[in-house]
Amino acid sequence: MKVERAQRLPAERERQLRHDSLQGALAGIRHRYGPGVVRWGGDRQSSGLETGAGSLDALFVPGGIPRGRLSWLAGLPGEGGASLGLALLAGVSRDLPVALVDFEQSADPGDVADYGGRLENCWWVRAPEPEPGWAAARSLVLAGVDFCLLLAESWPQVGRAVPALLQAALEERGAVALLVGGMEVPASVGARLGVRISCRRESWTMTHGDVAGIRVRLEVARSRLGAPGAGCRLEIGFPRPYPNRTGIVDLGGLAADDGDLEELLAQAVVG
Repeated sequence: MKVERAQRLPAERERQLRHDSLQGALAGIRHRYGPGVVRWGGDRQSSGLETGAGSLDALFVPGGIPRGRLSWLAGLPGEGGASLGLALLAGVSRDLPVALVDFEQSADPGDVADYGGRLENCWWVRAPEPEPGWAAARSLVLAGVDFCLLLAESWPQVGRAVPALLQAALEERGAVALLVGGMEVPASVGARLGVRISCRRESWTMTHGDVAGIRVRLEVARSRLGAPGAGCRLEIGFPRPYPNRTGIVDLGGLAADDGDLEELLAQAVVG
């Protein structure tokens, strides 16, 4: 036993020296370039930010919008993506600080309030140019924002460092960033995406002859966290004219034969 213990000591000592050397090198890098520039793989956040819609959370791995990553809800204008994004932002703002970077300058704080959000927890950025908007998102995340929604109908080219800096901030704080809108993103952004989910309108929700909401179909188009192809349906109630029906209704995951029901669902009317 004494011989075996003596044989193990040199190996243990060598591992300890390597560990101490590595920790010293990491401390020097972080001191010079910032705490988020290098991270250990085991530090990656294994949890997501839950949205309150279980079927939507199930599209991300793990459940909820991934922390420390960029996610993208892709879709054309009028397909429900912006409404869903604002409803999600409002829900998170009830408990956590959030930010909206509005590249189209078309949204309004009242939209978040109408969905039941807390405006005192919401920071608004109107970004006429792309790079200042991305930089503002990064600064707000580092300042303490937990959920950042970036809203645009199309995504102009930005340098490789722009999304990389935002992702580093997200990793450092375990925060969430969700891009909403558009059908394409620049390669510099696409390289940083963890999950891409497509959003498509299936029908309008009608109540007493009024358009009271929108029913959407969501499908995972690409994921670094799991297999693509999963999907769900949600219904987003509009703030007006029936504010008591505002919010997100989870309609469940997609069944194998859901493609055969699309035409029927497109004509669905809820009275």
